[in-house]
Amino acid sequence: MTTCQPLRKCISSSADELIIYGADNFAQFPRRDASIQSKCDRALPAACQDDLVVLRGKLDREYHSWLRSHGLGSDYVVEYKALSRELSLSELIINDPEPILKIIRETDRKPVYVPWFSRRMEAEAAKTLGADLFGAPEAATLKYNDKSDFKTVCRQLDVPVVVGDSFTIHPENSANAGEMARVVNRHLSTHETVIIRGTLGEFGLSLYKTTGDDIPDLYRKIAASGEKMVIIEPFLSVISTPNDQWAIDRNGDIRHLGLADQICEGGMVHISTQEGQPPSQRIHNYITQASLKIAKHMVEFGYRGVLGIDYIVTDEGIFPVENNARFNGSSYARLIIDNIENLTTPIEYWKFIKIKTLPCSFFELTQRIENVLYDGKKINSVFPFNCNALPLTGDFTVILLAEDLNHLIYLEQLLKAKLNVSVF
Repeated sequence: MTTCQPLRKCISSSADELIIYGADNFAQFPRRDASIQSKCDRALPAACQDDLVVLRGKLDREYHSWLRSHGLGSDYVVEYKALSRELSLSELIINDPEPILKIIRETDRKPVYVPWFSRRMEAEAAKTLGADLFGAPEAATLKYNDKSDFKTVCRQLDVPVVVGDSFTIHPENSANAGEMARVVNRHLSTHETVIIRGTLGEFGLSLYKTTGDDIPDLYRKIAASGEKMVIIEPFLSVISTPNDQWAIDRNGDIRHLGLADQICEGGMVHISTQEGQPPSQRIHNYITQASLKIAKHMVEFGYRGVLGIDYIVTDEGIFPVENNARFNGSSYARLIIDNIENLTTPIEYWKFIKIKTLPCSFFELTQRIENVLYDGKKINSVFPFNCNALPLTGDFTVILLAEDLNHLIYLEQLLKAKLNVSVF
């Protein structure tokens, strides 16, 4: 059950099915500001030649041509060229399905819609396209993404979690801030630092550490963010932060995708994911067995699709801290690596990193990193993707592909020097 399997085969192994990737994360964020990027283009290198990738915006033709020159990516791309942030990709599809329906008719294959985050509109988009949904009912998606509900599920399954409290924010109640302070101080009586995190895990919402001297200020920030509930827990001394990814296929079969190390800045904010050197057998077995219990519970509740469970390894125990019941950023990295391995050789080590550099075109980027850029031949190389924002903000993502840990470290150092970048 815990033998790792390629994600693409969990989505579909049938040549008679047309996989339609909608990697838009707007469905996850009802409130969208400039910090929320759609990132549909991350599916471009994840797709196989006969898959279909649907974009909210425009296709970067330089990048797409580079992919196709290396035998990667798809020949089928639909661009909605949407400028407004009002509608998610699924809503755009519902409003105008014809560009996709045309390709479905041309290929004469059964469509399977593969969104980032499954809610009601994703199911409706699949229905509009006459497609199966590789995703979950909205109730299941929201249940397992909610950190408070997820902790309740873990307790029901006898999976130990960090002892903490769920606290409801009521800014209209003048006594509410004082009540939160008392909960925080109770945990500070046994631990030096407390973490306060929003239950939904939406980007830009609550994620704070406190030693107790700034609680009123934190309360004001949380209330202003619109957060309705937070979890208050002791901030433990963390040794590692593994991410365990699984997929539940449309038949309800559970597949293990892999266990990777997450690198978190300040012990909180995820900046990269790395896979290669496995953890100890004790840690591996504990995590995969706990994850399997959780995945079985999810199957029974009707969940389908990808899930990534984040753990912390501490001297006080190994604890699941959240369940990303959706595609994860590194899910696309796994799909890309599978595609590369089908063309070349197995990748022993890889690292998925978000990068920020000076804005430039994709062509200019390739010139700056030419001697380490993926070319289908180098054993150790840098594979760029999610480059749509590169000309405007300098944001993009890379996967470092390496034969061993030393080469992985060397590639990262070289890339930083070439681009003069910060990793975030």
